[in-house]
Amino acid sequence: MPRDNLTGLASTTILTAMLLAGCSGGSQVGIPGSPTSANVPQQQSVFRQNRQKTSWMSRPDARMRLAYISDNLANTVTVFNLNGTTEGQIDGLSYPGGLFVDSKHNLWVANGGANNVLEFARGATTPSNTLNDSGAGPVDVTMCPNGTVYVAGGNSTAIEVYPRGSTSPTRSLTYPGAEQTDALTCDAAGNVFATIVISFHGGVVEFPRGKQHGASQLPISLGGPGGVKPDNAGNLLVDDQSAQTITEYTEAGSPTGNSIATAYDCINFGVLRNSKVVGCPVYVAYKTSYGQSYTFPGGTSLQTYSGSFTLPYGFAFDPGQKGL
Repeated sequence: MPRDNLTGLASTTILTAMLLAGCSGGSQVGIPGSPTSANVPQQQSVFRQNRQKTSWMSRPDARMRLAYISDNLANTVTVFNLNGTTEGQIDGLSYPGGLFVDSKHNLWVANGGANNVLEFARGATTPSNTLNDSGAGPVDVTMCPNGTVYVAGGNSTAIEVYPRGSTSPTRSLTYPGAEQTDALTCDAAGNVFATIVISFHGGVVEFPRGKQHGASQLPISLGGPGGVKPDNAGNLLVDDQSAQTITEYTEAGSPTGNSIATAYDCINFGVLRNSKVVGCPVYVAYKTSYGQSYTFPGGTSLQTYSGSFTLPYGFAFDPGQKGL
């Protein structure tokens, strides 16, 4: 049942998911995106000692291709190989949202409940770096080729900007009238794109070269804005949770004619390095939630990623996207 992803709905999503998780029976229902945009309880300690584990791979193999799925309510990121086999898990997180893998195979996690972004070396279960985002409740994170990190907050309409090596933001990006920022990405040229809600309608905003000057809204209309990612053709893939589609647009906002249907709501999807496969976290009420990959274009289901998911939210492939 597709529904709009508007500000009023986003604020109740976590509560709804908790209630649904405790019920049985009934029909399958998709859930709106941006669950971490609600105000959530803070955890005093991000990593509790009794939950520490050894590295999920004793000898991380750089040749192995991986998929990561965050679980917003279970406070975990589960690691799979591309055949769907579980390789391990990072736990002790606090409402993790969007995920990003950089060119060095490091995993970045928007750790909303702790108001920070965590960086994990490949194979590690403890972070090597923490970006502070006080009070913003991060829901997504991306990095541009120059190493600048951009973070979208569920409790803020501003996108915080962290120059390479900085653990605190030095500036922010905003767009007039934006009521909610759902997801963001950067292309190989350093342009930053964000899905937003403005005047109760979903859309996409571009910040040229990651700067405030020249910010503009693209002619893309979304019923329920979800993830946004570049592809290797220089276009954008944009998720509409309400329509349950991922559609390709030029960076000027014109549809290319390529679009696929997704199962239920694909909150914040990932794109394989060759940009020919997308991976979705799939929440299904009353049933088992999971991850699913599809060919793009084409929309053929490739691989199901099964786990004990409560509310899967973010999806990322490793290696990450070409040029980023």
